[in-house]
Amino acid sequence: MNESIRPTRNGVRLPLTGLLALGTAMLAPTAPARASYQLVPAFPGLVFVGPTDIQRANDGSNRMFVAEKRGLIWVFDADSPDTATVFLDIQDRVRPVGEAGLIGLAFHPDHAANGVFFVFFVTTKPSRSVVARYTVTADPDVADRDSQVLLIDVPQSTVYHNGGQLAFDADGLLYIAMGDDHLSASAQDLADLPGSILRIDVDVPPPPDGSTAPLYEIPPDNPFAGNSSGYREEIFAYGFRNPWRFSIDSLSGELWVTDVGEDTYEEINIVTRGRNYGWPLMEGPACFEPAACDTAGKNLAAPLYSYTHADGVAVIGGYRYWGHRMPELAGLYVFADYTGGTVWGLRYDGAGTPERIDLVPNAPILLTFGLGFNNDILMGSSDGTIYKLDVVVSGAEAMPPGASRLLGSFPNPFNPTTTIRYRLGREATVRLDVVAVDGALVRRLVSGARPAGEHQARWSGETDHGGRAASGVYFARLVVDGAAAGATRLVLVQ
Repeated sequence: MNESIRPTRNGVRLPLTGLLALGTAMLAPTAPARASYQLVPAFPGLVFVGPTDIQRANDGSNRMFVAEKRGLIWVFDADSPDTATVFLDIQDRVRPVGEAGLIGLAFHPDHAANGVFFVFFVTTKPSRSVVARYTVTADPDVADRDSQVLLIDVPQSTVYHNGGQLAFDADGLLYIAMGDDHLSASAQDLADLPGSILRIDVDVPPPPDGSTAPLYEIPPDNPFAGNSSGYREEIFAYGFRNPWRFSIDSLSGELWVTDVGEDTYEEINIVTRGRNYGWPLMEGPACFEPAACDTAGKNLAAPLYSYTHADGVAVIGGYRYWGHRMPELAGLYVFADYTGGTVWGLRYDGAGTPERIDLVPNAPILLTFGLGFNNDILMGSSDGTIYKLDVVVSGAEAMPPGASRLLGSFPNPFNPTTTIRYRLGREATVRLDVVAVDGALVRRLVSGARPAGEHQARWSGETDHGGRAASGVYFARLVVDGAAAGATRLVLVQ
C-alpha cells in the first residue's frame, strides 16, 4: 500500500552498475499471454469493507477467511459462500487510518489441533505495530478475542509503511513484514525492527522449571542470531520501505516480496537470508540520493524485477500460480499495482531475464492477494469484491486450426520431476527432446505418432545413457512432422 500523494524529490536517479550486474531486470517489453484472462467474483454475493488479507483454512475444512482493515475477520464456506460470519472483532483495538489497520492473518501450521492463529495490526493511539496470537473458542468459527497475547510490539510514529503480511514456511517458522514507519533510516538500522522481514519460531516449549516461557525463539540460522553488536536477532532480511505483501512459494520455498517505492521505482524481490535490499540507499536498481549513495560493504541485493512510476506507484503482490485450471500459467508470479489498473504476470524460470506479461487490463483497484483451495489466485478489491483470475479463451482454443505447440512445464524449476505439456492440432509424428543449452540431446521423451489434442510427458532428470543430468538449465524441444514447433526452458535443481 502507499499514500495516494507523495512528495517528489529533485535529482536524477543513477543506476548502480554493480547491482545491475547481479541480475536486476528493468521494465521489459510486455508480451502477449497465451490466452485471454479476466477477473470474476470468486464468492458472488459477499462484499467486504477494505479487504486486506485473504486466507484459506489449513485444518481440513473448506473455510475461507477475509480480514478487513477496520479490525474484522470474516469466515465463510468456500463451496456455499452465501453468508459470512464474524470470526474475530477487534475494531476497538485497531487504528484503521492511512495505511494502518488490521493488515495480516496467518494460521498456525497445526491449527487443526491447537486452534492458534496470528494477526498483524496497528493499535489505537498510541499507535504500535503488533503481532498478536489468538486461539479459537469451542466453536472453530469464533475466535476468543480475550486470548490475545502480543509477540511483536513496535512503536509507530506514523500510520504509513506498516508492512503487515504474515506467513509460515514449510519448517513452521513465522515470517513478518515490517515497513519502515515512514522513517527511511530504520530500514538500514539493524538495532530496530522496522524496514525488515522478520523470522521467528512461535513453538516454544514450556521451561522445565515451570517459569514463564518466552513468547518466541530465534531460529539458530537467522543471520544475526547470537550477535554481539546489538542487532535484532529476529531480522531475516532488511532494507525495505514498505513490503506490503509477500508470499512463500509452495513448491520452491522462495520468499517473494514486493516493496513499494518512493519516487521512481517499484520492485519485486526473491529474498534470501541476511541480505540488504537497499532502501533508502537504493530505490529499485538506482541510487535514491545519488550524492549520498555509498554502497560499499552494504551487502546489497538487486531486485529481481522493477518498473517505473510510468506504470504504477504501489506494487501489490502476489503469488506464483500453481493451479490446474490454467496450466499454461504454471509458475507465473501474478501481481498488480494499486493505481495501475492491470494485473500482470512475471515469467521467471530461475535463470535469465524475467518477462512481464499483461494478464488483465482495466482491473479494479486491488488491495491484496490470496490463494483459494484449488490454488486459484484471489484478489481483494477496494470495491469489496474478492475476485479470482479466470480464463476467457484457453491457449488451446486460441490457436488456429492445425497449430501445434508446447504449453509449458509444471513445476519449473523442479526437483525431482516436471511434466511437459504440448498440444497437437492434428495427428502427427512427434519428437519431444530435452536438450542442453548447447543443443546436445540429453533425453528423448517422445518419439512416434500421436493423435490431435493435448499430451504430456514427464522428465525426472535422467539421461538417455542411464545417468543423471546435472543441475542447470535445459530446454524441452518439440518437433512435429519434422518441423520445429517450439521450445521451453527447464530448470533442474538437484
